[in-house]
Amino acid sequence: MKDMQCKKGKKLVLLTSFFFSVCFFLLSGQTIAQNTTEWSLDSCISYALRQNIQLKISELGIENSELALKQSKDNRLPNANASISHNYNWGRSIDPFSNSFVNQRIQTNNLSLNSSVTLFNGFSLKNTIEQNQLQVEADKLNYGQSQNDLMLNIASNYLQVVLNKEIAANARRQKTSTQAQYDRTAQLVEAGVLPRANLYDLEAQLAADQQQIILGENNLMLAKLQLRQLMQLSPTEEFDIVTPQVDDPSAVLDSKNPYQIYQIAETTQPNIKGADISIEVAKKGIDIAEAGRIPTLSLIGGAGSNYTSNQKTRFDPTQSTIIGVDTLGYIANDTGIPTDYVVRPNVALGTEKFGFFNQLNESFRYNLGLNLQIPIFNRFQVDNNIQRAQIQTQNAQLNSQLVRTQLYQTIEQAYISARAAKASFEASQQRVKALEETVRVMEKRLEAGAANSTEYTVVKNNLSVAQADLLRAKYEFIFRIKVLEFYEGEELKF
Repeated sequence: MKDMQCKKGKKLVLLTSFFFSVCFFLLSGQTIAQNTTEWSLDSCISYALRQNIQLKISELGIENSELALKQSKDNRLPNANASISHNYNWGRSIDPFSNSFVNQRIQTNNLSLNSSVTLFNGFSLKNTIEQNQLQVEADKLNYGQSQNDLMLNIASNYLQVVLNKEIAANARRQKTSTQAQYDRTAQLVEAGVLPRANLYDLEAQLAADQQQIILGENNLMLAKLQLRQLMQLSPTEEFDIVTPQVDDPSAVLDSKNPYQIYQIAETTQPNIKGADISIEVAKKGIDIAEAGRIPTLSLIGGAGSNYTSNQKTRFDPTQSTIIGVDTLGYIANDTGIPTDYVVRPNVALGTEKFGFFNQLNESFRYNLGLNLQIPIFNRFQVDNNIQRAQIQTQNAQLNSQLVRTQLYQTIEQAYISARAAKASFEASQQRVKALEETVRVMEKRLEAGAANSTEYTVVKNNLSVAQADLLRAKYEFIFRIKVLEFYEGEELKF
């Protein structure tokens, strides 16, 4: 009866192992078969900096700020505007050329050109230019901070891929070790030294090892996917990373001081510089708002002319002729008899065409002057704008303090996390070393029949868990050290 149960258990274990093997083949077979491009951390960061959409949006923001700066400089130039109108008037209206009333349909054209330039407006133009220059610089620094954040995220995800690769490789080594123990045990069982039940436990362990391999490969693929997505790499491109040779950074941490690192980062990090410049931007806003209390002096000038269809002809004295004499009256003597006559010549008045361009030339006019606009009362808009700018300055000052506080907290947390990771790493090293010796002794005892396979699988699983914990602690430690070095101004590399 026991033999039948053992055989059923053996078949179940074999079927489970086969199932996991098929799953692993389906998940990883295609990737293995294809050639993949290996990416270093530097190439991952370079590609992400070129392709990241958020960074491209920030670049457009910089271009927009530069256009605002250009416009503020152009506002110092004179403006010029032309106006042309074409009108029809019916009924009683004023002829724009002769300023006389007419009662007929007339066609008129008015042409004008006007220009003005600001001579003085309380230095508002000057302060606006300086404010926009500062804003461009602040936007560029914010862009640099976004680059730094992206690089740290890339480094974190890159190390996660490396960690998962090592965990998957460790799982394969565990299966190889279990397979070797299974082969030795099978020989001892065939020789009658050990009971066959020991093989069933090892077969179950082989299936469990295979499951860990599949889980490790799956976690590796997910980590690669996250890194690929962060880089915004095309999903059609095969992707793998170069596994760097990473040394134990334990000695490096001993020389680190979080406050000293903060003092370095405070002078190099773009977000700190950007926050300080934002204060200057807000202060310029106060100067611009206060300019609303000062009179504005402008130079204005213009020119214009007009045309009317009511004046298509005009009097031409050179074309006039005398066609006769008209008697206006006479001079009589005392008896009433006319002795002399008063006459005038009858003149036929000459005319000439008075066309469109002639009228424009005759009615041309221009003007030049100064315009002084004095603010008296504007519903407290200037006062409110000044208070609003003062609030923005206070907000920028508080934000600068907040950014500094957050930077120090980030560095301090990274330092504390590095110390904790170092302690965990060292403890895991001792634990793995002890469990490796335990497994070695247990293998000897199993082969001698002094221990059963259940005891062996328990210590073997404990070793597998300890090795995975060791890898996690190691790469957590490495990442925290890299974060501290990054804030010290060092390049992100392994």
